[in-house]
Parts: sequence; structure tokens; C-alpha cells
Amino acid sequence: MAGEPAAGRVLIADDDPHVREMLREFLAGRGYEVATAATGGQAIDAVRIFQPDVILIDRLMPNLSGTDVLDALRRAGVTMPVILMSGHQATAREGFFEVLQKPFKLQGLADVVASAMDHGRTLRAPDDRRRLL
Repeated sequence: MAGEPAAGRVLIADDDPHVREMLREFLAGRGYEVATAATGGQAIDAVRIFQPDVILIDRLMPNLSGTDVLDALRRAGVTMPVILMSGHQATAREGFFEVLQKPFKLQGLADVVASAMDHGRTLRAPDDRRRLL
């Protein structure tokens, strides 16, 4: 894909290094520019630096949960779609673009990420540099 613009920027936040790497490889192979974080705190730092279009975040992580990160981002006025990945069936969807129940199929993930990208683009004007923390 050399010379082609990235399909968008995705931040993957999950404390399991195998999950992070599998998702990174899968999404990079679909043309996305991908960054990863192992903790909620790292995810917030990565939002500042990487400026993703979409965030994929695990529900349970060290220091800050996926819900804690979403709350911090929304308080700071950050509006990009956040997709929660969770192994818990009772997870509420409130505030998240989508909740993916683990284990999930990679094609389903790809479809949700593409939909979130489209949704995020409709939320901001082309020249809008959303405030990132």
C-alpha cells in the first residue's frame, strides 16, 4: 500500500499483548494506521500523540478501565468513536459506538471499525482539529 493514504487511524488498547498484536496486524493489513496501548493511561497518552479516528478498547485493563478512558475523553471534549471489547455479556453500551463481545470474528470487527470511521467523519468538518486532551 505504499503511496496510498491510510484508511484511517485506529488506536488499540488492550492489556493482552497477543490480542494487541493480532488486531494491529489485521487492521494494518486492511490499510489502517495503527497504534497500541497496554493500559488505560497509555491509551489517553496515545490519543494525545497519535490522534486516532477510532479507538478499540478493552473493558478491563490496568489503572483505568475502558469505561474510565471513555469518560476522560468525553470530559475533555474528544468525540471520536470508541468501540469497547468485552468478555462480559452484561456490558452496557452507553457512550460507546459499539460493544464487541469477546470472542468476536475479525470480519465483524472490520465492519464495525469501518462503520465507526464513517460515523466519525460525519461528526466533524474536514478542517476540524478536534480538541485532544
